[in-house]
Amino acid sequence: MKAKISLAAIVLAGFVLFAACGTSGSKTTSSSASSAAYNTGSVVGQSLLGIYQQYKSSGKIDLTNPTTLLQLMALSTQIETVKQNYKNASFYADFAKGAAFGSQNTVNNNNIGGVVNALTGLNLGGITNSGGVPASNTTSIVNGLTTILGLFGK
Repeated sequence: MKAKISLAAIVLAGFVLFAACGTSGSKTTSSSASSAAYNTGSVVGQSLLGIYQQYKSSGKIDLTNPTTLLQLMALSTQIETVKQNYKNASFYADFAKGAAFGSQNTVNNNNIGGVVNALTGLNLGGITNSGGVPASNTTSIVNGLTTILGLFGK
């Protein structure tokens, strides 16, 4: 089962990523808020918040929903950075701040460890290139996301 994404949805995802990377011109006085780790965390936080809101609304993780697919595409662009750097204390601290900001505190000090553990085990391979979820990855993606969403409660 593969879901296709329209050009408009991909352009929308580009705008979301553009805004999430802090290129909108707004500056902050915190030095960590301009770091690559903070920006990675912010994109991850925004993506997880979007998936969580869709999950709360529909009661399920719908891998055919274009909005969910856009969030997964955004996550897939950041996961390798997390996997490569999460053991670095400086990266982790800035990533956690960015994730909290991007998720509007859905990701927080109480659940960041679990979120990072689940993210490092999540395989989103094939999503960015195909615009859909490969059938072979569906179960592992849903299980990984369910673990993460379970950390958010409610």
